[in-house]
Amino acid sequence: MGIASLKDLYLDDLGDLYDAEQQMIRTLPRLADAAHAPELKETLTKHCQESRLHLERLQLIFTHWGAAVPSQRCAGLAGIVQEADDRLTEPATDDARDAAIIGVAQRIEHYEIAAYGCARTYARRLNRPDQARLLQETLDDEARADQRLTEVAEAHVVDDARTEADLHAPASVSRLRCVDARQLDYKRLSPGALEVRNDADEKLGAFDGLIFDSTSGRPHYIVVDAGGLFSGSRYVLPVGHVRFDDRARVLRVDLDTEVAARYPVFDRAEFATMTDDALQGYQGRLLDFFKRDDGAGRPRAAVEDSQPEWLMTGVWMTIPPYVGKPR
Repeated sequence: MGIASLKDLYLDDLGDLYDAEQQMIRTLPRLADAAHAPELKETLTKHCQESRLHLERLQLIFTHWGAAVPSQRCAGLAGIVQEADDRLTEPATDDARDAAIIGVAQRIEHYEIAAYGCARTYARRLNRPDQARLLQETLDDEARADQRLTEVAEAHVVDDARTEADLHAPASVSRLRCVDARQLDYKRLSPGALEVRNDADEKLGAFDGLIFDSTSGRPHYIVVDAGGLFSGSRYVLPVGHVRFDDRARVLRVDLDTEVAARYPVFDRAEFATMTDDALQGYQGRLLDFFKRDDGAGRPRAAVEDSQPEWLMTGVWMTIPPYVGKPR
């Protein structure tokens, strides 16, 4: 269908989501059957049941508009589903296969989190608060499922899937990597440079990239280009400190310019050449810094805070798997 208005885009995206949920209902039982860990089977089975509820919510929204559910294919999710099927046919140990299943299941969740986040925002813009609430309920379900998959992986699967060589690998190998802003698609947030401003609307710089965990893919910090505002041209902020101001289309942080000037400097060239030991030390220094008080009586949030919604739904990121020392 043609896209002539925000309503057209909204209904088209909902049609994509409807097909995505149908694909989920067909795929999750296959993943659950192939899973070995009981906790993983239970999580996948439960989310399949939730997907049926998600379909009902979408049907209700189409009914509110007096529109039929469009017959269309969600090509994005179909690609992830094909990857899931390929994983299931590969020879692997039980634990390694469970780790692979969690990986593809979380790719599905992240796709749907992004899509439902956009649809929810469109509903608000179209002055459909009831529909926005329904979509938010589904978005919350997807986020909980993603978190549960992470918990299963961390508690029962990933450690067991390591090889004997992995068990004897040096403990100093760091998991931090950096992705440049030019490799990220954040057009949903801003068509140009994405500014970082404090609550007093003072400019603190511009969004310049992410530092993330190469094992989980979870971003921990944003890189801010201060653009000559401070002595260091770039510094980092934990993602949990940053929120998106939808009206101003900027990233907001509760931070004075004087305090921001004292934040850890980030040198992209130096980071790229760090040894594993140096990266581990750098990661430790960041953790120590952000666990201390910032001088204003406000404790720093933990780096492991859950990812903010703006990052999950507004930034598309494709990260190659971690294969060793090169970054």
